[in-house]
Amino acid sequence: MHKHILNFKYHAGGISPVMGVILMLFLTLLLAGITVSSVYGGNIALFSGKVPMASIELEYAVGGVPNDVKYEENFLCLMHKGGDPLLTDSTRIVISGEGSGYEGVVPSGTRHYGEVFISYDNLLFEGKKPVYASRNADISDGVWSAGEELILNGDDAINGSMYSTVSVRINEVTNTANHYGLKEDSTVIIKIFDKHTQCIISEFECLVIQAE
Repeated sequence: MHKHILNFKYHAGGISPVMGVILMLFLTLLLAGITVSSVYGGNIALFSGKVPMASIELEYAVGGVPNDVKYEENFLCLMHKGGDPLLTDSTRIVISGEGSGYEGVVPSGTRHYGEVFISYDNLLFEGKKPVYASRNADISDGVWSAGEELILNGDDAINGSMYSTVSVRINEVTNTANHYGLKEDSTVIIKIFDKHTQCIISEFECLVIQAE
């Protein structure tokens, strides 16, 4: 019986092209990942459907209600302390507590006092008075990032307009001019939502100091 012995020869020249192709594929995938990271940065979490994680703190809350304090003298200043950047078109802020709102269109309407519910449907400049944009130049790039402040004012809304992205409800009255005042020495609740996931990013209470 004859034994047939298979003789395999190692050819380095045949392996090298295959390794070259694998290496090129790896480098292509690596560069693609770097490009996505550099373009979108911290916003990757937002595009993936993940709830943004951000630390938001109150810098100050000053205000009051008419006739002692005008609506435009009410200010809330929020600071982004760290974490994910928040997109201005998908971030909603809700403020609730004791205060004042105006039913109808100023000056032909009725001023109410009681439980006020304020909603900033987004943080975009559109749908608000131009002064909102001048106060919030930090977010003109469409992103609220760490180290940037956001200033809200009782007169941000476009007066009684359907185009206003700020809405105010007072004692269940919804037909308002969308201006608001927060009662001095009262506690209000501020909630910040991610509109894509409908989840709360941050929530806290604050004491309103009377405006001078």
